Amino acid sequence: MSNDIWSVAELEQGKLKNISLQLASKAAQLAQASGGRATAIALGAGAQAAATALVGTGVAKVLYSDDSVYDTYLAQPATDALAELIRAEAPLAVLIPATNVGRDIAGRLAARLGLGIEYNVTAAEFVDGALAMVVPAFGGQLNVSVAFAGEGTKLILARQNAFQITRSDATATLVALPAPAAPAQGAKVSGPFGIEGITAEGHMSTEGGHAQYVPPPSRANVEEAAIIVSGGRGVGSAENFAMIDALAKALGGVVGASRPVTDDGWLPHRHHIGQTGRTVKPEVYIACGISGAIQHQAGMQTSRSIIAINKDKDAPIFTFSDLGIVGDLTVIVPELTRLVEARKTH
Repeated sequence: MSNDIWSVAELEQGKLKNISLQLASKAAQLAQASGGRATAIALGAGAQAAATALVGTGVAKVLYSDDSVYDTYLAQPATDALAELIRAEAPLAVLIPATNVGRDIAGRLAARLGLGIEYNVTAAEFVDGALAMVVPAFGGQLNVSVAFAGEGTKLILARQNAFQITRSDATATLVALPAPAAPAQGAKVSGPFGIEGITAEGHMSTEGGHAQYVPPPSRANVEEAAIIVSGGRGVGSAENFAMIDALAKALGGVVGASRPVTDDGWLPHRHHIGQTGRTVKPEVYIACGISGAIQHQAGMQTSRSIIAINKDKDAPIFTFSDLGIVGDLTVIVPELTRLVEARKTH
């Protein structure tokens, strides 16, 4: 086995997701500590263009293939390609995004190759020569230090925004990979990525027997967003999330939520931000009617600027916000939206 550290990039509609740069940066850091080399792997449409961006993180090599097989079928082609590479070169560890796609691929790799796997990793460092990781436990109440036992390549699924993106002027080798053969039987992508049936604007849904506000796809990707307008139970109802969405639209941001909101079905679960949901790192995070429980804080505390709107002046969220507004959000949010829209027209 080598001391090399690999990272797997994720592309969406031909564009490199931020977590790809985060994991490549972390791979470069860990490889320096292990005495190995860092390699990033990009598969799918846009991979060749993504390779240049990945080089800037400090990795020594980027393997890429933009063959259509990776976008036509689901996880099997990527699993086939990665399994062959791991068998041939036996890296010490492979960092994989803890996304739906990443989990699918990592689970298949672990089963096929008999490898150890750790999910939901928020930190990873070498301690006394061993690769130690941190994962949340008990609903985010505790952070637990864990390490792999035994030999073999380690599969590490890292949370979005757990690691910093670093920049480097170092050169790297770019290697085009041959694509695996199309699966004889395999699940295919039947249409464009996104959420079918959702129009350009948000709408109310009664799927599941309860009222739910569904923002459009353009305001749903919280993990990649620079601006997030997030709502908690203090918003009052699913219908009231239309005003949260309106502010997000005016600011060019996306819609987030605390866990009680998605547990109650007011928003789809993909909007959940917190220890057991998405971890975000926007430039601006606006929390509307969110009390600021530790589980929610864990998912958004690395935001560059946090603005809280809450009628409870003693809400915990004010203790870690950069700006706090005490008042009725049903009055403040629409007025703020109006002011933003007015500023945009001048």
